[in-house]
Amino acid sequence: SFHDLSPAAEVTSVTVSKDGQYGLAVLRTGDTDLNANKGLLAVVDLSTYTTVKTYELGVGPDSIALSPDGQQAVIAIEDEELNKEADEIDYVNATRPGSIMIVSFPGGDVLQGEVTDIPVSLAEVPGAIYPHDPQPEYVAISPDSTTAAVTLQENNVIALVDLRTKQLSHVFSLGTTSHPADVKDDGVVRFTDALTARYEPDGIAFSADGQYVLTANEGDLGKNEFKDGVKAGGRNIAVWNLQGQRVYDSQNLIDEATAKVGLYPEDRSPNKGSEVENVTIADVDGVTMAAVASERADAILFFNLDNPAEPNYLGLLPTAGESPEGIHKIQGRSVFVSADESTGTLSFFAKEGL
Repeated sequence: SFHDLSPAAEVTSVTVSKDGQYGLAVLRTGDTDLNANKGLLAVVDLSTYTTVKTYELGVGPDSIALSPDGQQAVIAIEDEELNKEADEIDYVNATRPGSIMIVSFPGGDVLQGEVTDIPVSLAEVPGAIYPHDPQPEYVAISPDSTTAAVTLQENNVIALVDLRTKQLSHVFSLGTTSHPADVKDDGVVRFTDALTARYEPDGIAFSADGQYVLTANEGDLGKNEFKDGVKAGGRNIAVWNLQGQRVYDSQNLIDEATAKVGLYPEDRSPNKGSEVENVTIADVDGVTMAAVASERADAILFFNLDNPAEPNYLGLLPTAGESPEGIHKIQGRSVFVSADESTGTLSFFAKEGL
């Protein structure tokens, strides 16, 4: 079924209330670099497909996650200040910093939410690229519902939020990764160039034990934003402990894996390669697995995460559509589903195919 929220609305992220009765959708309402239009959280009754409640948010909400206990929704308010005519963002001169918002639901009642706005200061974070413009991107929440992890993609930073105090608990930059890669669009797949790149993570997920976060390091800034030879996007996944230390880096595994089956996008070699967009972690019949979406290779890669500090690559499957942006596991079934942006399709992956 389809519910039209608003002709001017752009739905950027959705989740479902713990009781399964309501859809929670965050919407942009036409914000640009000149128009600071507030975003909305719409609560949709899934039995009637009508909007029964809205909450006003900051400008440009980009991602929502609901805590496992159903008590709090955490929303990345990006406010990217996009100049639509040029299709560019003037990061240096941005004047509207994004934030992290929490909508608390006492007793899990999504119709009685209380909104808290958490500013994100990066002034004291060494390595933050644009400290005046945090641009929160993607949200994950720990299994015990106490901590949110938010990627600040353009800043190459992760922010942790204590959901009990509703305050930032730790903010850390990720530095760079160095590994072999193909960085030339020359018609030949050859992973012999030396790549140094900022991780610039997009998707993020908590390990099952809540002690680590795993990031999908897509990259977002220009190929050589600062003329220093350091590129955008790690082309990898990485695991970080909650003190901000890297404990795993897949290096060039993903590009090499997609190349092995003929899916590596060689023409993207100068610009983020397979472009690792998103990740989800879930239990599949007693095995903790990570499913990683590679947007440009049109593939989902699977890892065993029984030891979250040492992901074990299992294999990949191509998506039915093109450009997987989101990846989720269907509750109660051993099935993953990807949202394929370019074709506007969904791809389903059952355990038997892994």
